Amino acid sequence: MSEPIAIPDRLNMVTFFLDDRIAEGKGDQIALVHSDLRAGGDVAAATTTTRTYRELVAGSCRVTGALRELGLGIEDRVQLLLLDTPEWVEAYFGVLRAGCIAVPTNTWLQPKDYAYYLEYARPKAVIVDAEVWPALAPVFRDAPYTRHFIVLDRARRPVPEGTHDWHALVGRQPDVATTEPTWRDDFSTWLSSSGSTGNPKCVMHMHHDFVWNTVAYAQRTLQLRGSDRTLSAPKLFFGYALASNMLFPFSVGGSCVLVHERLEASDYLALIEQHRVTQFVTVPTNIAKLTALEDTQRHDLGSLHSLVSAGEALPPRLYHDFKARYGVEIYDGIGSAEMFHVYITNRPGDVKAGSLGRLVEGYRYRLIDDDDKPVGPGEMGTLVIEGPSAGAGYWRMRDKSRETFWGDAVKGGDKFIVDDEGYFWYCGRGDDMLKCSGVYVSPVEVEDCLLGHPAVHEAGVVGHRDEAGLEKVMAFVELEQGVEGTAALAEELIAFARSRIAAFKAPRRIEFTTLPRTDTGKIRRAALREKAGGA
Repeated sequence: MSEPIAIPDRLNMVTFFLDDRIAEGKGDQIALVHSDLRAGGDVAAATTTTRTYRELVAGSCRVTGALRELGLGIEDRVQLLLLDTPEWVEAYFGVLRAGCIAVPTNTWLQPKDYAYYLEYARPKAVIVDAEVWPALAPVFRDAPYTRHFIVLDRARRPVPEGTHDWHALVGRQPDVATTEPTWRDDFSTWLSSSGSTGNPKCVMHMHHDFVWNTVAYAQRTLQLRGSDRTLSAPKLFFGYALASNMLFPFSVGGSCVLVHERLEASDYLALIEQHRVTQFVTVPTNIAKLTALEDTQRHDLGSLHSLVSAGEALPPRLYHDFKARYGVEIYDGIGSAEMFHVYITNRPGDVKAGSLGRLVEGYRYRLIDDDDKPVGPGEMGTLVIEGPSAGAGYWRMRDKSRETFWGDAVKGGDKFIVDDEGYFWYCGRGDDMLKCSGVYVSPVEVEDCLLGHPAVHEAGVVGHRDEAGLEKVMAFVELEQGVEGTAALAEELIAFARSRIAAFKAPRRIEFTTLPRTDTGKIRRAALREKAGGA
């Protein structure tokens, strides 16, 4: 067992993640590399800029000065609608240095979504990239609580009327600022849940939560070092990337690569080679795309020692295919906005393909049934995860908070089986689980089975009601390129599944389609359930 993680009472996480690097003599070390592809250009021709730790500290201090000039202070909320550029990092740490609360927000939303956030989160200020502004413009004047909109136009064009120009406002501030002496239990960042079942929920996290998980997961479990350089496919507004591609490497004096454009899978390989990335942060969907790339252009991935994967379980076939092709280890795990980050994971020297690994030290768990009673050994149950990084609840959602947060424990909707060696096997979401013949069926198990057929590229499994109103398994299948979806193939896939899993788990119906996905690449099961209901 490792030594307990000691968090001081007085804590502003800016000091832990950024300022301490100056005290360690790493001020002139590169902390950040930004690759600007200019709207989908060639990676090799991208414009590259860097920031040292000293420059990031100075930039964050200028943001702190700007917020204080506008009258913002401790506990005021600041929404970040920025792309993955150096200014994102400076703004985030500048907000926290001022004692304010950062609210990172998805930059791919619609005006109605931003109107919701402006009323729900009640930010006193919004910092927004000019590229995102068109989606905010229709609703910003109706914002009931927001007093200041700060627009970052990286091309330095005039900003819209009624807003502040980032360059003018931030540029006139000194590069030093007093760090608000917050406490470990002061709120620092509100992370958004995925919103897959409705409007997003803001999880209220304290300074303490980020530091504790960083030590437990990034430093002790993944063993990140100062020589590491990370790159992430998800963007910084996701808590997953905010930590994995900024906080984690900064905590050990490493560096990160930021790209604000959306990329093709092959672009990531080029970036890894160009910037000598050591750890790539991604999701299973992107791993599938990398595995499916034509082997026409080889990249030197010699610097890369691992991939970190989360978001959904990684099928064993995909794990083996990727590792066979690229020779790089994958640490698949699971976390949540409610617990800030990953709490169960595979790790260096300890990977079991198809599982999500073992508990990160310091977390505890139990599996419960539908009546909140413990399940027996080897039985499937809903995960209740407990640990010091749990959020305080959802903002302005009392009933939902009490349903989900049980002190330092979080009851999610994920169902697992834990084997005799302590490895967790993901079975699906509670609201995705199917109950056929009185027995729970994991959609993930059926999907993994179908993925074993060479014609299947990906599958999404949901329930549908038969003539008697009983729930049966239905599979929506995305085929490999060039394969035709015929009735004969559908029957072949059903027989294939029946030969490999229990008959009651095999799909009764197959529909060939392109699977709908969320912004993070997850299959939108709600859309598939709706489609199955009308089929």
